[in-house]
Amino acid sequence: MKYVKVNKTGQRWEIRLHRPERRNAFHPQMISELTQAFSEASRQGPESLRVLLLSGEGASFCAGADLEWMKSMVDYSHEENLTDSQKLFDLFWAARNCPVPVVAQVQGHVMGGALGLLAISDVVLAETNTQMAFSEVRLGLVPAVISPFVLEKLQPHRAQEWMLTGQIFSAQEAQEAGLVHFVGSAQEVREAVEAKLSQLEQVAPEASRTTKELLLRLREGGGFADWRSLCPQVIADRRVSAEGQEGLKAFLAKRQPHWLGGQK
Repeated sequence: MKYVKVNKTGQRWEIRLHRPERRNAFHPQMISELTQAFSEASRQGPESLRVLLLSGEGASFCAGADLEWMKSMVDYSHEENLTDSQKLFDLFWAARNCPVPVVAQVQGHVMGGALGLLAISDVVLAETNTQMAFSEVRLGLVPAVISPFVLEKLQPHRAQEWMLTGQIFSAQEAQEAGLVHFVGSAQEVREAVEAKLSQLEQVAPEASRTTKELLLRLREGGGFADWRSLCPQVIADRRVSAEGQEGLKAFLAKRQPHWLGGQK
């Protein structure tokens, strides 16, 4: 892939946007490569992949849509626009449903559709000077494709204000509104990212995946009648699973479980 780099170190992957000369702005090829990268990650088992880092090369994480791509959209037919937008939705859907924890490390500009990448991430760490905006309305457009993903994370009243005004907001404001989890200097963010990745690598890999799947299902709706069936079933399955049995036995025996190097 040319515009997205996937670096694999043991059971840790990094998906890195690689168009720094254009502030990692989206265009069709990058969108296709990102979708491919997340789809590949989703096909990996716990023995191959435990945690995923999403980052952007250079001064900015992602400045939204590429200017040349936007110019070409002016001449698109309605059907071409629909197909184009569906491919973008497919990217966020593939990323949202990645079975392992996704940690995003962001800096510089995070504009328009790039905020969808923050929304699908489980943990977001941003440098203090990061600037963000749902800039679509200022161009006569609508943040339609990313809206369902953003509303899973961002406080609704903040989403409404920021999507309607297109105003720039800070990493600190994004943290207060639930879109970002940690804000600090570049060095502090690097250290916090490494600490978070290490934390996520300490947990039981299948339990991590099951927890993420459960949380996604709960966010998709239902009610207590549905959850009364779902939630007890999930914990019952985990208690009798090989990993669950190993974790309980290791805890009672005061030893490390095998995923932390303990003897099976």
